[in-house]
Amino acid sequence: MLFKRKIEESVIKIKSRIYPFIAVLAAGLTLGYGLLQAAEASYDRYASLPRVSEPRSSASKVSSDFLTYPLELLRIPASKSLYLTEKYHLDNKAKWAYDKLTENGLTPKVGLFSVTGGSGGLDVDYVRLFRRKTDLPDLVAKSWVEYSNSVRFDAGSELGWQDISGTGVGSAVFVDYESRPEEHFYGLGPETSAGNGTSYKMETTTAGVKLNYDPRPTLKGDLYFHYKNVNITNGEDGGRGIIDEIFPAGSIPGLAGDELLVYGGEIQHDTRNQRELSTSGGLRRLGLALNDGISGSDAQFLKYQAEFSQYFALGSPRRVLAYHAYGEHNDELGDSGVVPFHQMARLGGHGLGPWLSRTLRGYDVNRFSDESSFLMNLEYRYTVWESKNFRMDTVTFADLGQVFAEFHEFEMDNFRESYGGGFRFSVANHMLLGIEVAHGDEGTNLYVRTSTPF
Repeated sequence: MLFKRKIEESVIKIKSRIYPFIAVLAAGLTLGYGLLQAAEASYDRYASLPRVSEPRSSASKVSSDFLTYPLELLRIPASKSLYLTEKYHLDNKAKWAYDKLTENGLTPKVGLFSVTGGSGGLDVDYVRLFRRKTDLPDLVAKSWVEYSNSVRFDAGSELGWQDISGTGVGSAVFVDYESRPEEHFYGLGPETSAGNGTSYKMETTTAGVKLNYDPRPTLKGDLYFHYKNVNITNGEDGGRGIIDEIFPAGSIPGLAGDELLVYGGEIQHDTRNQRELSTSGGLRRLGLALNDGISGSDAQFLKYQAEFSQYFALGSPRRVLAYHAYGEHNDELGDSGVVPFHQMARLGGHGLGPWLSRTLRGYDVNRFSDESSFLMNLEYRYTVWESKNFRMDTVTFADLGQVFAEFHEFEMDNFRESYGGGFRFSVANHMLLGIEVAHGDEGTNLYVRTSTPF
């Protein structure tokens, strides 16, 4: 009882001290607000003379305007470009020209803003080119060619049928040739050294058949069979070592190249409201493929892939939280089966195309390679300016990922993280230019891109 009475007395003392403090604070805030209102009303806002204010010092101007200077470098050219675009209707003319070309079977691909020196390509739809779309609406006959400086050259053709008689079923045969003159490789595992960077050239020729089923716009399934020939040679140095000088023959599986037969399937559920810069919905994808080496290749493995992304509008489409996760595992089959290094999971860089490596900004492309990987990306996108079809977003992001061989080798200490931010300019919800800076354990990287990483 005595202890309880002391506690009650202490509470009464605390209350007696807090209540006067709250009263004084409230009175002070009321008085301050009244003085502020009086100060604002102390001049005649309708007088002919402007309100006089004290001039700011040079130091004050520099300190208060410091953060606006970098934005001015972006705002001035953007404003002038938009003025010319609206004055001469350049956006409408460009869209009209693009639509006309596409209607006639020619779809250009241009990626001028890239640190790789630019890229481009062309898709040719022979059905539209020869005016046969009305007679043969389900026929697919097309070719493509794409080029990204120092990264990739790709060309191929496809012939088949899509959505046969409205059933959602389609099939095609195709052939594709791809050359990558300067792929990066640092070794296998999560603890490789950035100083062991090498370069190699990879040429891949693929021919095969595929069967697809699209029962509704959001759901898609594919089955495929490929013959794949992978040729590995010394690539352009590019400031790195040559791969067979640092990694001797036999130390890395697949260093001599491989021939593969690939049997696989994939299912995809896509509810995004836009292919790029989505503000709602998400993407889910599952894939499984058996890779069997032929002509002396020891490759024999199963490839599992899982991908998930979701986009949340935080009260408005101007504020979007984007989340992405990806996992991959390549499992050897039999006692002698191996996974070639060129088919392993890779992390590093900004986005897939035209690279093969998954997004881990702040690190070099293909910085980490192994049989398995796990990756998470988180972005907050905020629209700071919008005019008609043009828009500028700021983006803040964080990436977290690691590679490993077997599941029991997955360790929290092996995660590599990066973070950063930047600006993205778009027109009609298509990325026009993105400028981002990312920092990781191995330094800071600048990315200039024409597509989002996911």
